[in-house]
Amino acid sequence: MPLSAATLFRAWTHQWGAWFAEPGSVHMTAEVGAPFRFEVAQSFADGRATIRHPHYGRFVALERDALVSLTWVTGPAGTAGVETLLTVRFHDETAGTRVTLTHEGFSTEEARDRHATVWPLVLAHQEEVLQSGRIPEVAGLALPNNRAALPRNRSIPSATVVPTRSYPDLDAAVAWLREVLGCRERLRVPGERVQLTVGSDPDGAGAIVVAAWDAALAPASGGRPPAILMVRVVDVDHAYARALALGSTGLTPPTDQPFGERQASVRDPAGHAWSLTQTIADVDPAGWGGELVE
Repeated sequence: MPLSAATLFRAWTHQWGAWFAEPGSVHMTAEVGAPFRFEVAQSFADGRATIRHPHYGRFVALERDALVSLTWVTGPAGTAGVETLLTVRFHDETAGTRVTLTHEGFSTEEARDRHATVWPLVLAHQEEVLQSGRIPEVAGLALPNNRAALPRNRSIPSATVVPTRSYPDLDAAVAWLREVLGCRERLRVPGERVQLTVGSDPDGAGAIVVAAWDAALAPASGGRPPAILMVRVVDVDHAYARALALGSTGLTPPTDQPFGERQASVRDPAGHAWSLTQTIADVDPAGWGGELVE
């Protein structure tokens, strides 16, 4: 296909509703072992009622931009309730990406042959949709009503949007936030930063990160210490690419971090700095120097 491996991997892990499944029916988190379900709507030109076909499965293996493997269970017209294995591999080539799809484990030759006929048509449709740009521009963002798409990571707050504020006196800043806003300390990196939650529920409805600031290393901008807004996203590579395409300036490209996040930062056309973060693992903070407080 004349598409990048990253684009195709994203389509097979986060964008089923754009090229295969009925929009709004997809319940999926791209994690090994995580179950998923969605529906495919079958319409008829002769006016018959639309039939919805449920699809179920779980992710078996994920290799970024290289492989997606998942179990695949459908009804009488598909696998007849049998759990099959679907594996898609992506191979970089000069003109794009070679896609290899294997689907195995069928209980009958009829079911196997039926899927062998249909999958090339599905892939052709996928290529058409991805090339047309009909994927929603916000598809890479984990919006508040899409919390199921945000995996857990003990090393970061669960909030979707997290402001980071810099202070010359870390402990004084934490004390002020506790007294004034009722914040609770959740994680501390001694001498570097503190994560706090705010809100009435146990995890806090929101979160704030307080970072140590040395004016000699990072001069104030406009008379104020540095500040940045972090947003958790489903796919940081996609969000970063969209930001650049819409006029933002890249500050740091997407990079895997030891605390289980893949992060990038951009400056939007108005000059505001944003940190984009995607959870790629649930990491114990003790493994990278953090100390859980809560």
